[in-house]
Amino acid sequence: MVSGGQVRSDASNVASYSSKFTSEISGLSGSWQGSSYDNLNSQAQSVAAECLNIIKSEMESFASACDAYVEYKNYKTQLSEAQSNYNSAVSKNDTASANSFASQISSYQSKLDTLKKQIESDLAAAASGKIEAKAINGVDAPTGTTPAAVLGTTGAIRGAMDWAIAIAADDSHGYSQKTRWGNPNYDCSSLVISAWQAAGVPVKEAGAGYTGNMKSAFTKVGFQWIPGNVNVNDLKPGDVLLKPNSHTEMYIGDGMTVGAHGDKDGRNGDSGGGEISVAKVHNFGWEGVLRYVGYDQTQEKKKDETKNT
Repeated sequence: MVSGGQVRSDASNVASYSSKFTSEISGLSGSWQGSSYDNLNSQAQSVAAECLNIIKSEMESFASACDAYVEYKNYKTQLSEAQSNYNSAVSKNDTASANSFASQISSYQSKLDTLKKQIESDLAAAASGKIEAKAINGVDAPTGTTPAAVLGTTGAIRGAMDWAIAIAADDSHGYSQKTRWGNPNYDCSSLVISAWQAAGVPVKEAGAGYTGNMKSAFTKVGFQWIPGNVNVNDLKPGDVLLKPNSHTEMYIGDGMTVGAHGDKDGRNGDSGGGEISVAKVHNFGWEGVLRYVGYDQTQEKKKDETKNT
């Protein structure tokens, strides 16, 4: 998982780019100076400042979540050791040691519960930014809209991406084709299918079970099949990259995908952090993209009722 330090470093880079943008506008001279320039300069400064404040605030919240997750993993390891020691003490009828380990277990569990709440709170704060400034061209930005570059999209697409990214960040889930439906692992297709199912799109009910039938199933419930070579510049967040009977991943924006890539050690979970992860888009010989364009379940229900009458 990305470290809080890396996130804070990236936030500094954002501030640097914002400063460069506004200084370049301020540097216009000669015939460019005038009322139009003054308006552009003023609004650009306002928009850049507000966006920067939002981005920095959200990135700091995310960095805090990353730091808490590292601490959470450490306490999980200590909890596991304490539970093992407790069981050993009980088997030896060592009451004093068992009580001591039981106290440790209770303490570690309490700390884990607190950290879990902190992580959830930090992630919620990282997704709470609102921008109210006017657009540079003078058109009002819709009240309460969120910068797409920061938060991606909304609805089922956002839900599917958030779910898959959360699974990638949870090292209790690794890659397996034997225990592939989250018990506790996933393979490439079960991860993507489960992500959309969790987001409320009934791809499993439509028949999705592996890469070989994903196209036929997904296109029944609001997805458009776009065949051909995949160009990263044409991708949209939530797009499902697919090579039937081979591999699939989900595009999440900024040239990155989330996916289940392969088993590294033959054990449950993701000990190295790379079995299910976020990574750069790579050329896998994709045959096309499944793009979610919306699914009207009410309308689908009416069709079924019509067939039955």
